[in-house]
Amino acid sequence: MNETTCDFCHTNTAVFFIEQVGQDSRKKLNLCMACAAKHGVMPDPQSLGKSVGGLFARLASISKKLAEEESRVCPVCGTSLAAVRKTRSAGCPECYAIFKDDIAAMLKDHGMTGRYTGTMPNRLRNFRSVLNDRIVLRTKLEESLKKEEYEKAALYRDYLRALEKTHVAGGGQ
Repeated sequence: MNETTCDFCHTNTAVFFIEQVGQDSRKKLNLCMACAAKHGVMPDPQSLGKSVGGLFARLASISKKLAEEESRVCPVCGTSLAAVRKTRSAGCPECYAIFKDDIAAMLKDHGMTGRYTGTMPNRLRNFRSVLNDRIVLRTKLEESLKKEEYEKAALYRDYLRALEKTHVAGGGQ
């Protein structure tokens, strides 16, 4: 017999199996005892109807939010966040800046924290690309705006505009 895992915690074995049937759709929900209690689902027939309706609504909003997050894409290479999560690799250097928080969360989930402190390969030691410069400047621009240092922000903005006029493939001019 296959054991079904809980749709909320994804770790415990489900003991509540709830199915919502509509005219055009069917939605199934599997809950472990802990998640059922946490969300107010009890085998009591009087409270079951109210708690199950709210549970499906919460699950739908969580699913919608996750789908919106996963559909984000890198404007440079077109790699989606879902693809980065699935393959565990970024499409280009710009992906690291765009999905920075998501990548950090994925690494943290796997017990990896802190900054990379390894060595740079000798053949890349002096390499600087326009993409890397854009990432650094964009980060500095965002920090300046957060600190309300608008003069610095304008300077970084101007540098970014100048970089956009250089061709990316050549690593600068």
